[in-house]
Amino acid sequence: MEKKVLHVAAAVIRRGGKVLLSTRPAEKPPAGLEFPGGKIEPGESLKAAAERELREELGVDVLALDELFRISHETENAVIHLRFIRALLPEGETVTPLEGQSFGWFDLAGEMPPELLSPDRPVWEFLAGTR
Repeated sequence: MEKKVLHVAAAVIRRGGKVLLSTRPAEKPPAGLEFPGGKIEPGESLKAAAERELREELGVDVLALDELFRISHETENAVIHLRFIRALLPEGETVTPLEGQSFGWFDLAGEMPPELLSPDRPVWEFLAGTR
C-alpha cells in the first residue's frame, strides 16, 4: 500500500529567548508538543498555510517570514514533509487555543521538553544553538 504524502507548515515564533510550542488537538494523534501549524493545502504557499493554520488553531494573526528548516518524517501510514517557517507574533496578540490544545513559551536555554515530538527535536536543537 502506498503511503500518503503530506506537506506541513510549522511556525517558529520566538519571544525573547523563548519559543511557542503547543500540543496537538486531542483528535489528531500523536500526543505531545510541537511547533504549531498544519497541512499546506493544494495551491497554498508556505507563508499562507502557516498564517492560516495559526489563525485557525491558536486564534492569532502572525506574519510568516522565511523558511528556517525542512524535515521529512515517515510514519506507518504517511511521509510527512515538514517546513518550519519563522513567524512574528505582533505585540498584544493573545494566543487562544481554538481546538482544545494547550500551549506554552519554552526557554531555549533550558532543557528540551521531553514531550516534544521527535520530528520537532532537530529544530529545537538548531534554535537552541543559535539563541
